[in-house]
Amino acid sequence: MVLFITYLPVWQEAFILAWPVILNHIFTTAMRTTDMILMGFFGPAAVTAVGLGDVWERIILRIGLGLGTGSISLISQETGTQTKQASKNADEILSQVIFASIIIGIPFIVIGWLIPDTLIRILGAAPKVIELGAQYLLIIFSAAPFRIISIIAARAMQGTGDTKTPMVVEIVGNIINITLSIVLALGIGPFPNYGVLGVGIGTFTAKFISALIYILIFLSNKSKFNLQIPSKDWDLTIIRQLFKVSMPKILQGIYQSLITFPFNSLVLVFGTEAAAAYHISRRIHQQLIAPLHRSYYTVTTIMGGQKLGAGQPEESKKTTRGMLWLTVFTIGGFALILYFTAPWLIKIFTNDQITISYGIRFLKALSIGAPILTIYGVFAGMLNGAGNTKTALFGNLFSQTIFKLGLSYLLSIIFNLGLIGILIGLVIDFLVRALWVGKKYLKGDWVAEAGKMIDERRAKESKL
Repeated sequence: MVLFITYLPVWQEAFILAWPVILNHIFTTAMRTTDMILMGFFGPAAVTAVGLGDVWERIILRIGLGLGTGSISLISQETGTQTKQASKNADEILSQVIFASIIIGIPFIVIGWLIPDTLIRILGAAPKVIELGAQYLLIIFSAAPFRIISIIAARAMQGTGDTKTPMVVEIVGNIINITLSIVLALGIGPFPNYGVLGVGIGTFTAKFISALIYILIFLSNKSKFNLQIPSKDWDLTIIRQLFKVSMPKILQGIYQSLITFPFNSLVLVFGTEAAAAYHISRRIHQQLIAPLHRSYYTVTTIMGGQKLGAGQPEESKKTTRGMLWLTVFTIGGFALILYFTAPWLIKIFTNDQITISYGIRFLKALSIGAPILTIYGVFAGMLNGAGNTKTALFGNLFSQTIFKLGLSYLLSIIFNLGLIGILIGLVIDFLVRALWVGKKYLKGDWVAEAGKMIDERRAKESKL
């Protein structure tokens, strides 16, 4: 009862911010889940092709999330600061990252058209998987600028405390994505059966429409933001802080994406069915657990950044404690349900008995790691709100190299434990990451780091 009374205000504030984020992620993951279900009609090769294509697409996602982290961190601090200059600073932050997203997205378009088959082949895929994966990757990479713009725009709005508008835009986009994917993949009505290519076309169309909606919102008179064209008068303090926060997150995301290549190759050692099982189980985890996990991470960043901007570091620490308890109660319960319903959930995606057997093992391991990963997300989210993204970067570099990849290889191949060795490596990776960021949080110097960044921006205001 004391625990409930102490953290009820935190949970109430978190719920107001979190429920639109949760719905947003539910629909986003539902889109990817639909893709996996659709590919199940075409066999393990199609499932694996889309899964491997998404491995490469996650590089685009990570870049967007990195720039989005810089946006939400600085904009949430400006929102908490509540000065006259804060609104102008937020406009400049958003304008800079949108301009950067367009520049960054262009090379992906070129690569997607030139060497999509090569990118799938180097993952060790079979010829049929290469053929299908190349078709999917070409379309997905073509949507790169729109994908990054959508992520940045959503994070910018969330930084101001507006989590509802991104929810509406993303739900609309994902409904379009799901509908087109079903119609074009299966050839419903007058449309031809495009299979894997149809799923890619659905994704491209949805990302383009979402980005367009965000830009139109920012250009409207009712927007909290005022987009600016690139200018030599942009403040260097904001530019430096933006990339100081964003770059570690981008590097972390790229590394996480790159390390999935050898990791997926390691899983492929045990066959196409094992790879399909991994992607199916990961998709189920993404659908049922990740929306909560990601919303807790985002909400902790927003609330933490705003309270630090308002000069309330003790309130930011209370927020962290409240979100950790919420993780234990909610994610822990959902993970328990996921563990025991694994056999039935895997069968939704495939009727291949080998894939089902492997998938149950993967899904149980992911359910065990779910609360641990969310604890990591809460700690990392608060550090992000303070402008510290380096700690999570170093923790991921160390843990994913040594444990997710190194320990998994050692146990599965050298010690001949097979997939069990990979499952152990996955869970220990989650644990080490949580311990790494938790140690930094307990040290407490992140409060001073946030204060220094805020003071730099305020010093600029005093000169105006």
